[in-house]
Amino acid sequence: MSSKRPDGAEALIAPLYLLAFLLVATPLMDFVTSIVPLRPGDIEWRFASVGLLSGFLLTPLLGVALAIGAAHLGGHLRFQRVLAIVNLVVAASCIGLLVFFVLDIFQLKVAVQPEAAEAFKSAALKAVIKHVSFFLTLGFLGWRGIRISRWGTPAEARRPQAAVIVGG
Repeated sequence: MSSKRPDGAEALIAPLYLLAFLLVATPLMDFVTSIVPLRPGDIEWRFASVGLLSGFLLTPLLGVALAIGAAHLGGHLRFQRVLAIVNLVVAASCIGLLVFFVLDIFQLKVAVQPEAAEAFKSAALKAVIKHVSFFLTLGFLGWRGIRISRWGTPAEARRPQAAVIVGG
């Protein structure tokens, strides 16, 4: 009885999945613990929370990209497609979040003290740019992930076949 152990690049797939999970989960846990207690009815809390979220998005995005790359490397086309669909759903949700964030910006703008107006505008603009960059990149990853998973080839078929030499 022999056990097949992964070799070469395949040996890295499980650790890459674990790293991808950590890159996504750790910042999200940090973010969630930073915004409790939840006060969604408070416009200032919403502005601060969504603004804070914008600073936490890059690391999870890197984790998602790593997971899609590991799925592709491992020939896990179904999982790659699931990740791609989740990316598209999250990107669409972020668009909705951004719309409400922009509405909160317009509502809060009138309540901001004149001496804090420039800092408010700067923080709001940076957060909007980060959110737009995030959902565009996530959507692009999702779209490409679906295309690749649809036309991709499992890892076993991508491996070069040993050449048989006949002759003498």
